Amino acid sequence: MGQQYNKVQKRQRRKAYLARKKEAAQKAKSKPKAKAKAKK
Repeated sequence: MGQQYNKVQKRQRRKAYLARKKEAAQKAKSKPKAKAKAKK
């Protein structure tokens, strides 16, 4: 049962992580337009 449960937990953590990452990416994208060009 432990492994099955770990699998569920891992999936939940990954989902949360991806959501945070996506949100951060959208924030970064919407804010700096000049900074993005300077980076390249």
